[in-house]
This record gives sequence, structure tokens and C-alpha cells, in this order.
Amino acid sequence: MINLKKTLTDKQIAFIENFSQTGNATKSAIKSGYSSATAEQQGYELKNKLSEYINEATEKILGSTVPMAVSRLNGLISDDKVSPAVRLGAINSLLDRTGFQTTHKVQDVTKHRTDKELQQELNYLLSTIRPAQQEQQQEEEEQPSKKGNGHLKE
Repeated sequence: MINLKKTLTDKQIAFIENFSQTGNATKSAIKSGYSSATAEQQGYELKNKLSEYINEATEKILGSTVPMAVSRLNGLISDDKVSPAVRLGAINSLLDRTGFQTTHKVQDVTKHRTDKELQQELNYLLSTIRPAQQEQQQEEEEQPSKKGNGHLKE
């Protein structure tokens, strides 16, 4: 049972515990002893009124699952049958949750060249690509189209 102020009723404490586990205000109100006829309204009001206590209880519940989650992530990381993509995802997730950040390599491909030098290189690259594209397009136009079962139609 969670430790709450003495001003809360037993029903309110039960609601906090139920709601922090289920997230369903109406069902939590009924399970906590409130009338099913008014449970929807009671649940809504209690959820708003007791939100600070609900957040505290939810954090405690989530905190208790951390060791299990870390164990599962470690299991994924060390299992050779798991795909490399899943293993990498588990590694990144574990590092992220422990406060470490994975680094992303950023490489300066400009080599500190001026805008004019970069524009000249771009123009050169485009000039070498265009003739190759035109040559490929011309070859495609020269080839007869094949339809049906691969024979030319007359």
C-alpha cells in the first residue's frame, strides 16, 4: 500500500492504487467501492483531484519494472539469435535510458572550400552525369519496344 496523507479516505487510496495500475477511472472507481451508477463521474473527478498522488504511485510502479526492463534489454543484446538491428536498438535504448547518448558522426565534406569552389565542383559533376543520362535515354529510345510475349508486332 502506498504512503499517503491521512486526509485521504480508504476509497480514495484504493482509487489511486487501482488507477495507477490500470489507467481506467471508471473501473477503478467501481473497484474502489464507489457506486457503479456514478462511477464514471466519480472516476473523472477523482482522477483530476488526486492526480499528484496518482503520478507518484505510477512512478513507483514504473520504477519497480526498471530492473526487469534492463534485464530484457541485456538479454536481447547478448542473444546471437536476435537480428543485429534489434540488438543495436536494444543497445541504443539501454544507453539512452542510462544517460549516455550515442554519437552520430558528422563529416565535413566541404573541406573548408569556398562557395565558389563548391559550385564549380557541382557544375563539373553535373556535366559528367548529363551526357551519361542522355546516352542511356538515347539507347532506350533506339531499342524496339517489346509487347505481349516478347515478339515484335508488325
